[in-house]
Amino acid sequence: MRGETLADDYAHAGFGGSLVPGVRPALVLIDPARAYVDPASSLYAGVESSQAAMVELREAARAAGIPVYLTRVLYDDPEGNLGGLFFRKVPALLAFVAGNPLGDWAEGLEPGPGETVVTKHYPSAFAGTSFAASLAAKRIDTLLIAGWSTSGCVRATALDALQSGFVPVVVREAVGDRHSEPHESNLRDIQAKIGEVRQLAWVRDYLAGLAQQPH
Repeated sequence: MRGETLADDYAHAGFGGSLVPGVRPALVLIDPARAYVDPASSLYAGVESSQAAMVELREAARAAGIPVYLTRVLYDDPEGNLGGLFFRKVPALLAFVAGNPLGDWAEGLEPGPGETVVTKHYPSAFAGTSFAASLAAKRIDTLLIAGWSTSGCVRATALDALQSGFVPVVVREAVGDRHSEPHESNLRDIQAKIGEVRQLAWVRDYLAGLAQQPH
């Protein structure tokens, strides 16, 4: 390890380049499930502030007329056969077995008309789904990412977006985690190595600018 701050070390190593968001974005809300905001849930994460930011972000996306996707984790059976090793590693995923109300949409984040639900069994929205094909069919070049949790499904989706050719933009106020330490460390790594971490205000201005462009 080098004897300097992490920021200096990253800069010295050559991390921290920038990606320019394109003109054909889509928004994905990662797993906006009741499990994370219901205090009675073992998965309760205290992320209500990011829940409110997601609502605001989606309104901006709707106003701009861009595609909106929502992901959900869903298993058909209590053995979680579709989840394989992930289900075995994380017993808390029982909350997302069909019929468990904790898997329902968080208040204010239910899918709206024309919005696409991606059902997944692993952390990334891309793993084992047709998400990448859907984005490509719409000629999407940029993926705005919000949801839960920063260190898990958000990061996994951002990495797969990068590897699939979409500029990942993680909206800082609209993501959350169980603790500030993994939240901040993963946002730092996403910015350094994977994509762009932007403030909600920046994203709103970006979307407003796109809405004003001729189509």
